[in-house]
Amino acid sequence: MDLEITGRGTQVTAKLRAQAEEGLARIEKILGPKCMAKVVLSCEKNRCEAEVTVRNTISTFSSHTSAKDVEVALKDALDKVEMQAVKARKKVVTTRHHPDHDATGTIRRQTTDAGEVTSVKKSPATNKTGVGKAIAAIEDGEIDTEEVEAA
Repeated sequence: MDLEITGRGTQVTAKLRAQAEEGLARIEKILGPKCMAKVVLSCEKNRCEAEVTVRNTISTFSSHTSAKDVEVALKDALDKVEMQAVKARKKVVTTRHHPDHDATGTIRRQTTDAGEVTSVKKSPATNKTGVGKAIAAIEDGEIDTEEVEAA
């Protein structure tokens, strides 16, 4: 990961650089090595700000936070960018693992041996919890409906 750290009104110490590199290493594990990061640290009277921008092939992630201390602002900004990266990564993985489906809702498509596609609607009895179990038992003939009505 390419890293660029800029200090405006503050000096970038070894501790701040190490904190930024540690946080960006976590982000690099999520996004991969092809990333470019810019960290801007600025301090004014009673407020310190940290701005973190990470560019990747997926998207650009950025965060701008402020706090009384530079380390706290940098940690918050890195956490926000990490959360954005995790969300984007989950989105990519989900779309990769679940491509567009042919079936909608509870209807499934099945292919017969002849190659014909038929739609089969799932019954609520396939859900084997509570009422679904009772419906399945009645359909299978395990429970007699006269016994249930008498009770």
